[in-house]
Amino acid sequence: MPFRFKQFVVDDSACPMKVGTDSVLLGAWANLGKSQSILDIGTGCGLLALMAAQRSQAVITGIDLDGDSITSASHNFRNSPWSNRLRALNTSLQDYLVHSENGSYDHIVTNPPFFNNSLKSPEQSRNAVRHTDTLPFSLLAEASSKLLTLSGNLSLVLPVAEGTQFIKLAVEAGLHLSRMTEVIPSAGKTANRLLLEFSRIPQPAPAVETIVIRDSERKYTEEYISLTREFYLNF
Repeated sequence: MPFRFKQFVVDDSACPMKVGTDSVLLGAWANLGKSQSILDIGTGCGLLALMAAQRSQAVITGIDLDGDSITSASHNFRNSPWSNRLRALNTSLQDYLVHSENGSYDHIVTNPPFFNNSLKSPEQSRNAVRHTDTLPFSLLAEASSKLLTLSGNLSLVLPVAEGTQFIKLAVEAGLHLSRMTEVIPSAGKTANRLLLEFSRIPQPAPAVETIVIRDSERKYTEEYISLTREFYLNF
């Protein structure tokens, strides 16, 4: 069934990866500022691009290697209030990089594949969106550094271990951590995700914050509700 948000609908039925908390968190957290051009790498059903369209006046491009995902994203874009500012392209980041100018985007958002050397699913399409084989962290960091404007930012979400690994690779690619939020799934637990923002401009010590999704009674916390209120129907 389509997933209904306050201002748009997402049909993810044909996508290997479905609508999830990670993307919603990132889409609400990313500091889009006055971005005029945004790239969503691995757009899937287009959720991040749609959230960015709701929160900005930018022209947004979503790219994905998976054809079914691009078909879904294109459908979701056409049926949104921002169809004139959204486009979906069936391409790999490697190929897209070859045909794009350096410094093309004010902001890049991505919920990238992060499994590395782990057990794979029999479904090849699911493997492609979950494992780093088709989008290594080093490629993501280097491509983002080239595609961002000098004052642009990269925002992504990763598990803690993988996020720590990406921070090191980002430095090698000329990206500097400017902001980080540790995501705790419920009170009393440890963080299981990192929301990360990088800049091409060297930064002082990055701002580090924490957000807890559910309290000890398993209810959504006020901070999570406040962050995602513009999107979820029940908030």
